Amino acid sequence: MRWWLPISLAGCIGVALLSLCTGPTVQHGLAIRLAIPHGITLGLRLTRIAAAAIVGASLSLSGVYLQNLLRNPLADPYVLGLSGGASLGVVMWIFCISIFSQITGLPHWVADMLGFGHTLPSFVGAALAMIACFWLGRRSGYGYLDPVRLILAGVIISTITGACMLLINSFLPDYDQTRIYFYLFGYISEITPRWLLIGTGGVLAVSWAIGLQQARRLDIASLSDIEAASLGVSMRRMRMTNFILSSVLTAASVAIAGPIGFVGLICPHIARRLVGPTHARLLVIAPIVGAALLIVADLITRVSGIMLDRPIPVGVMTALIGGPLFLYLMRDRTGWR
Repeated sequence: MRWWLPISLAGCIGVALLSLCTGPTVQHGLAIRLAIPHGITLGLRLTRIAAAAIVGASLSLSGVYLQNLLRNPLADPYVLGLSGGASLGVVMWIFCISIFSQITGLPHWVADMLGFGHTLPSFVGAALAMIACFWLGRRSGYGYLDPVRLILAGVIISTITGACMLLINSFLPDYDQTRIYFYLFGYISEITPRWLLIGTGGVLAVSWAIGLQQARRLDIASLSDIEAASLGVSMRRMRMTNFILSSVLTAASVAIAGPIGFVGLICPHIARRLVGPTHARLLVIAPIVGAALLIVADLITRVSGIMLDRPIPVGVMTALIGGPLFLYLMRDRTGWR
C-alpha cells in the first residue's frame, strides 16, 4: 500500500498533465477554429480534466460499495438501475423542454440552455430508481435488503428505464434525438459549470470519507450475514448506507457526464489486484484508478476528434478499454479477489 498510493497518484497526475497538453480544447476542435487564447484554452482543458476525474472517481467508488453490498463481482451502477433511473430523468427533462419550446416557439439556443439544467432531474431519477429498487429488494416479512432480490429488481428497472428512453426518443424531432443519442453514450464537457463540479466534488468527498470511516465494517460485511452479526455489524444498516451512497454518487456522475459504463465495474477489480481486498486500502486506490482511467479515455476521444473530425463518445471508449481489461482479469480466479 505504501508504494501503490504514491505510484497511483503519480500516474493519475501524469495522465492529467498529458491531457492538459494534448488535443483540441473543446468538442469537435472548435477552439482551434475560433483561435481561443492560450489562457482560456488551459482553463477549458482543466475543467474537462476535473470533470473526468470527479466522474471516474465517483463511479469507481460506487462500484466498490455495490460490489460489497451485493457480494457480487459484476455489480456496478447499471446493475441496480441507478444509472438508468438518472438517465431517464434527464431524457424526460429534455423531452419536456422540447415540447415546451415547440408550443411556445422558443429559439433553439434558449431550449439548449434550459436542457442543460438537468442536475436536479438526474438526482430525482436516481432517487426514484433507488426507492423502487429498495422496495422491491426487501425480503418479505424481514424488512431488510436481500442481495439477490436487489439484483433482480435492478435488472428489471434497468430494462424498463431503457425502454422508456427509447420510447421518449421516438417522439422527439431529429435535432433532439441526436442530442439524446449523444448524451446516452456519455460525454465529458469543458463547459461543465463550476458550481456543478464543486457540488459533485463535495458529494464525492463526503461519500469517500464515510467509506473510509467504516472500512473495517465493510470488510466484515463481506462475510455471511450471520458471521457479520456475530462480530457486531448490522448488515441492514450497512446495506442501506452503501445503497444510498452508491445512488448519490451515480446521480452526481450522470448529472455531469451522462451514463458511462465499465468504470464502476472494472476499476474496483484493478484496485484489488494492486492492493488486495482490504477496504482500508481499496477505498483509497479505487477512486484514483477510476479518475485516471476516465481521463485517459477522454484524452483518446479528444485525440480521435483530430483524426476523424468527430470524437468517439467517451462511454464507447470506456467500454472498448474496460471490456478487454475485464476479460484479462477473468483469466484466473485471482481477478475476483
